[in-house]
Amino acid sequence: MEVATFIEELATIVGEKYIITNPIDFYTYVKDYSTGKLASPMCIVRPNSTAQISKIAKFCNDHGLRITVRGGGSGVSGGCLTDESNIIVSLDRLNRIIEINEIDRYVVAEAGVVTQVLQDSLKERNLFFPQNISSASLSFIGGNVAVSSGSPKSLKYGSTKNYVINLEVVLPNGEVIWTGKNVKKNATGYNLTQLFVGSEGTLGIITKVVLQIVPVKKEALVYAPFSNLENLFSFVEAFFKVGMHASSLEFLDKNGCRLVFDYLQERFDEKATQGALWIEFESDTDEENLAKIEALYTLLSKFTDQELLIGQTQKEIENLWKYRKKIGEAAMNHGHFHDLDIVVPRSKSSDIYAIINYICTSLDLEFVVVGHIGDGNFHINIFKDQNINHKSWADKMDSCISFLFEKVIAVGGEISGEHGVGTHNKTYFQEFTAKQNLHIMKGIKKVFDPKNILNTNNIFFNY
Repeated sequence: MEVATFIEELATIVGEKYIITNPIDFYTYVKDYSTGKLASPMCIVRPNSTAQISKIAKFCNDHGLRITVRGGGSGVSGGCLTDESNIIVSLDRLNRIIEINEIDRYVVAEAGVVTQVLQDSLKERNLFFPQNISSASLSFIGGNVAVSSGSPKSLKYGSTKNYVINLEVVLPNGEVIWTGKNVKKNATGYNLTQLFVGSEGTLGIITKVVLQIVPVKKEALVYAPFSNLENLFSFVEAFFKVGMHASSLEFLDKNGCRLVFDYLQERFDEKATQGALWIEFESDTDEENLAKIEALYTLLSKFTDQELLIGQTQKEIENLWKYRKKIGEAAMNHGHFHDLDIVVPRSKSSDIYAIINYICTSLDLEFVVVGHIGDGNFHINIFKDQNINHKSWADKMDSCISFLFEKVIAVGGEISGEHGVGTHNKTYFQEFTAKQNLHIMKGIKKVFDPKNILNTNNIFFNY
C-alpha cells in the first residue's frame, strides 16, 4: 500500500483535519527535551477517543505500519522521538477528566490530560495526585504513567506506579482492555496494571488512567545550606537513622546552586554553600509542622552553622522552592546539556557523588547535580563544551556514562530512576541489565506486540 493510501485510510478514522502531513507543521510533535536527533514521521494522527485509537492500531497492525505514541513531549530520554517509517499518534485530544470520586478517592482521566490541569481540578476539592512533577505544566498524565515518573514528593508517597489503580489500554491489534478494577486491593491473577506502568508505550497505548488521590496537607519547608559537603551527606544519614519523616528531601550541589543563583541574578556565597538541601514536611496542622521543624533544627545544628530559612506560608514556601525548581530553566539557559537520571541506595549517595565529581572533572566536563537525595535519585546535567566538535563531546559523554553506570550498578543502583530507557539509554540498558531479564522482557513484548509496531525505538534494539 502506498503512503498516500495509508494516510487516506487514517483520515477516514479521525478526519482530514486531524491528520498532519506537511513537514513544516511537524516540529511541535517530533521533539522532546532530550538531545536526540529529530526526524520526520510519515504523518501525525490526532485521535480524540479510545475507539479511534483502536481502529488506528488495528489498521497499522494489519498493514505492518509502525506507531510512535506521543504525550506532552516533556521527556529527556528520547522516548517519543520517531523516524520516517513511523506514524505519530498524538494523545493531545484525549484531554478529558472523566470522574473525581471523593469517597473511593480516585480520579479517572484520559491519557492526554495535562498533569497540572489534573492537579488544579483536584485542588478545588482539597485533593491531589501525590506527585509534584517538575514538568507538570507540559507532561500528560498518560506519559507520567508510561515512564512511572517520580518527583520530590516520592520520598513520602513513592512514584507514579504506587498510585495507578487501573488502566484502559489499546493493544497493538486494536483490542481494548481494562487492566483491573477501580479498587485498591486485587489478589486475582497477574498484575496487568503494573505491567503497563513504566513500559514506555511498547506494550499498548494507554488511553485512560485511574489514579489514587489523597487529601491536601499543610506544608512547611526548610532551606539548609552546608559549607561542607561531607557534613551534608552525614546529615542525610543521621536524618533517617533517628527516624525523621519528610515529604521531600532535595539536593543541589555547589555547581547547581551557583548556576541557579546566577540565573535568578542573586548573590551566591560559594564558601558558605558547597551544597544545599530542601526539607519539606506535611501535616494536618501548622503546629505539627512547627514541632517537626524544631526537631530538625536541633539535628541540623550538628552538621551546619549556616543560616537556615523556613517557609510556612504559601508565598514563603514558593520563594524557597524556586532555587531548587528553577534549576532546569537555569541549565537550559546556560547551554546544551545531556541529562542523566541515576538512582542508588541512599546510603551510597556520598560515594556516587564522589564518583560523579571524579569522572566529570577527569574528562573536563562541566556538570551540575540535582536530585531527590531522600530516595537516592540524582539528575546529572553535563554541558557541552562549545570549543569542541560534536563527535569529541559525544566520545567524552560515552566514556563518562559508561564509567558512571558501571559504578552505579556496582553499588546496587540503576541507570534510570524516573526518565526511562527511551532511545538514549538503550545501549547502556542492554549492557547493564541481566541477560535473563532482557530475555523475559523481550518475551513479554512479543506476547503483546508480536508484529513489533509500537514504540519500536524504545528500550530494545531488537526483539
